[in-house]
Amino acid sequence: MGSRFQYAMTLHIIIFLQIAQLVTGQFKIIPPDNPVIGVIGKGVILPCQLEAKTTPERLFVQWIFTGKSQRIDVTTYDGKNKQNPISEDKAYQGRTNFFQTEFNKGNVSLHLKNVMLSDEGKYTCSIFLENWYDEVVVDLNVAAKGDETSIFLDGHVGQGIGLTCKSQGWFPEPEVVWLDSKGQTRKEKVITQRTKTSSGIFDVVTSMNLEPGSDKEVSCRIVNNLLNTACESRVLISGE
Repeated sequence: MGSRFQYAMTLHIIIFLQIAQLVTGQFKIIPPDNPVIGVIGKGVILPCQLEAKTTPERLFVQWIFTGKSQRIDVTTYDGKNKQNPISEDKAYQGRTNFFQTEFNKGNVSLHLKNVMLSDEGKYTCSIFLENWYDEVVVDLNVAAKGDETSIFLDGHVGQGIGLTCKSQGWFPEPEVVWLDSKGQTRKEKVITQRTKTSSGIFDVVTSMNLEPGSDKEVSCRIVNNLLNTACESRVLISGE
């Protein structure tokens, strides 16, 4: 009796494992290769791709945000609820979209509109099916390219000429470079202030003195290394 019971239990476990392997093999989430970069004020797509031969209609997808000190259930899609399948947290009200017409292709990515600085963090895409569950984490880095730079002449400073370059609206803290006519970094002393505003972005004011006999073509370049983009202004100081 005992051996028959053990045999039945062993057979049950084997069948259960085979079913689990079959279900597991049917579905797979493809993880993103790199962090996603979202530009403040614009939209961004948080990728989540389900690899499957067929995608069940009763799909349940949940996106969860984890920041420095909070966790938010951003939005969910419940395929069992035909009348109102989507629910959205108040903090993201009107800012998220699923690509529902592409669910049959396994695309459960999230379109996040009007990116804010507070959106930076980790987003977990969780997919629930009847006998299967998995999740993937998408890192969202937030960035902003500031306004065009402007160079102002401050007048004479000693025997030289003072120059100031300004720009607003950068994130993260940008790099500042003063260049000569050959595109080389200038040797003059530079004073730069990066001021963090109440919204968390940075305004930049940078100054230098152009000494007599120096290359009179001056460029101010402000660089966002995360976006790999820059703003630059150039002036040519003529005369003595």
